[in-house]
Amino acid sequence: MTRTTAHEPNIGRADRVWQAASQPTRNQEHLMTDSPNRYVEELFDDEAEAPFGMTQVWTPELHRGVMDMIRNAPRPRTPAIEKYLTVMPKFSDHEVIEVAAYWTDHCTDEPPATRPGPSFLANPKPVDLTTKILEYAISAALRLYDRRRAADWYARWRDRRTGRPVKRHSSMYSFFEGGFDNCLECVRDMDELSGGFDRDCAELLRSVRPAADLTEREVALIAWVTAQRHPAIRFLAQHAANRLWYVDLFRRDVFVFSGRAVTPCPIPFTVNPVTIADYVRDASRCDQRVVAWSGKHTYRVAQRYGRHVLIMTSSYYGPSRGQAEMDYAVWLSPATPDEATTLVDDFAASLPATYRKIALWYDPRRGSVMRSYTGEHPIGVWGKHWMSGLGVDRTFGSEQEAIAALEAQELDWLKAGKRLDNFYLRLPNTPT
Repeated sequence: MTRTTAHEPNIGRADRVWQAASQPTRNQEHLMTDSPNRYVEELFDDEAEAPFGMTQVWTPELHRGVMDMIRNAPRPRTPAIEKYLTVMPKFSDHEVIEVAAYWTDHCTDEPPATRPGPSFLANPKPVDLTTKILEYAISAALRLYDRRRAADWYARWRDRRTGRPVKRHSSMYSFFEGGFDNCLECVRDMDELSGGFDRDCAELLRSVRPAADLTEREVALIAWVTAQRHPAIRFLAQHAANRLWYVDLFRRDVFVFSGRAVTPCPIPFTVNPVTIADYVRDASRCDQRVVAWSGKHTYRVAQRYGRHVLIMTSSYYGPSRGQAEMDYAVWLSPATPDEATTLVDDFAASLPATYRKIALWYDPRRGSVMRSYTGEHPIGVWGKHWMSGLGVDRTFGSEQEAIAALEAQELDWLKAGKRLDNFYLRLPNTPT
C-alpha cells in the first residue's frame, strides 16, 4: 500500500491504490504476487478470478481503499462486490455489512449477473451473484445480531429461492453461527428475530435452573440474546459458583454464563496471543498440568505457570489431515497462584464425559504425547527417550531425566517466544 507524504499531491486513496496496482515499478514487478494492490486490481478485472490471496493481506486500510474504488467504479459493480465478499476474512463482519449495505442501496437495480460454477462439478450451474452477496450479508448480520438488516436481506434472499425447502436442520447451531438455508426452521427463526428468541430466552432465565443443567443449545440462545455473542466451546465449569466459561465463535473473547446471563470474563485473559513470553518470564517450571484425550484425535490441556493458566482444546479434521488441530489457546491470569490452581482443578473436574485424563508424557497403550512448538519439530517422551517424528531423538539415563530435560527445554522455548501450538499421540516402535 502506498503512503501519503508531505510532498505527495492530494489525490484520493482509491486513485493511489489503482495507480499503484496498474503501474508497478520495475522493483515491484517481482513482488506482484504478494502485492495488495494487485489483488485490488483483480477485483475489478472481469476476466480475473476472485483474488483469494487478499485474505492474507487484508487490513482495514485496504478495505477503505476498496470501498473508495467501489463507490467510484463504473457500473455494474455487482461482480466486483461479490468477488470482494468471497475473499474477505470471516472476522470482518462489520465491513461485510458495509459492503452489502452499499450494494443494497446502490446496485440492486443492476442487470442480473452470474459467474461460472465450480469446474470440479460434472454439471456446474452458473452462480447467481446477487444470491451470493445476500448470503454473505445475512451471515454477517446474524453473527452481529443485526435484526433489521438480517430480516431484510433474508426476505430478499427468499424471493430468489423459490424452490422446495430442504430438510429441516437438527439444531439451531448453523443459524446462530451465521449459517442458514432455505428450510422451514430457518424461515421460522428469521420470522422470530423480532421477538421469538427474546421470549424463549426469557423463559429459560425464569426457570432458574443451574447453569450446568442447561444444554449447549440453551446456553447458546441465552448468549445470543443477552450478550449478542456466540459461544463456541465450553472449556471450564465451576459448579459451586454456577458458572460456565466459553471462548466465543470467533476465537477473540472469553465470557462467562452465570445461569442468568452472559458476562465478561472476570479476570484478565488473552486468546491466541502473538507471544507468550510474558506469561512464563518469572517461571522456573510448569507448576501444574492436565492432559485429557477423547479417543485418539482430540485433546484438552491445561498448564499453570505461577498465576497464569494456559488452556488448549482441539478438533479432529478428518481423514484428509488425519490429526487433531488446536482450536484455540487461552491464557487466564487471576490475581494469585492459588486462584490459578483452583481454575486448573475446576478444568480437570469439568472435562466432558468423553474425555479421560492420561499420563502427562506418554501412555503405553495410547502412545507418546507429542508436543508441537512453533519453529521446532514435534517432540515427546517415551520411557528414557525423547521421540521426534523420525524416531528416537535423544536417550537419557532414566525416564525422570528425560522428562526433566524436556520440561526445561519447553520453558526455554516459551521464554524465547515460541508457542505450544499442538499435541498429538504417537505410538512409536518401542525403543530398547
